[in-house]
Amino acid sequence: MKQVHMFMYFLICSTLIITLTSCSPVHSRISSRMKRQSADVRTAEYLAWIALGGKVPSRGCEIVACGVVDVYSSGKKKRDNQLSDEERLSLLRALITRAAQENTSS
Repeated sequence: MKQVHMFMYFLICSTLIITLTSCSPVHSRISSRMKRQSADVRTAEYLAWIALGGKVPSRGCEIVACGVVDVYSSGKKKRDNQLSDEERLSLLRALITRAAQENTSS
């Protein structure tokens, strides 16, 4: 009877441990998504102000984004495919070679 109780205790504890370790929060995804959404909203606001004449009355600056943010080129680097397939292949080879060298030196 004592073995049955020990087995049940072990089973419950292992189930709890597995459940708690497999249920991890995804704060980084949510945080990243919220940052991206707020940046998209801010960019849309800047573009709207540009369309309305380029003046931002609620802020102290008369130029949209006070000349600090280029809303037209913002994010283009991430969206544009600037590398050809050959350049990507050579970059990938260089990264693999560097990683292999670092692993052998360690």
